Amino acid sequence: MLQSLLKNLGTQGSKAAAKAALPGVGLNFAIGTLAGGPAAGAAYAAGDFLLNYPLIRTAKRFFPGTPATISYKTKAGEKIVKDIVQPSGAETAANILGSFVSAPLVDYATQGALLAQNQIEPKNISQEQQLYQQSMQRQAVNNLQQQALAPGTQFQMQGLEHTFHYPGMTLPPEVLRRLQEEGN
Repeated sequence: MLQSLLKNLGTQGSKAAAKAALPGVGLNFAIGTLAGGPAAGAAYAAGDFLLNYPLIRTAKRFFPGTPATISYKTKAGEKIVKDIVQPSGAETAANILGSFVSAPLVDYATQGALLAQNQIEPKNISQEQQLYQQSMQRQAVNNLQQQALAPGTQFQMQGLEHTFHYPGMTLPPEVLRRLQEEGN
């Protein structure tokens, strides 16, 4: 299959299809390189070209583009006229669809071998341990003294300790003093 693709690249329609596939190849190479390194980028680019080229070529065959003429003047005042073929909507859709579908197909073909395999697994720790770690990190970052937290919460107990009286009495010291003075 690859050999027949490379043989056909010399024809005019094949050159146009290959040229139309290049932007998607470049994008998939860049994204693949950023995600998994140069080998992944090359694999995604090759996959994009091998999928897009036949799709675009087929779309060009069944839905030829619209011929157009472009004329412009150079800085020297010379008029240049070029005949081009505007791509059809089916060709454009095939190109975009092929670029989106090629990356998952490459992933499927390589069975995820291009992706990083050393994923970090979070530890299974209790919520209380997480709260303690967060508190210690906050204290270290903000240069704070170690603070007591109510168990299982992020509430600071600093300044509240003197209000806890056992058994079951949680009145502020001023109220307790007044009650003692009144004799109740």
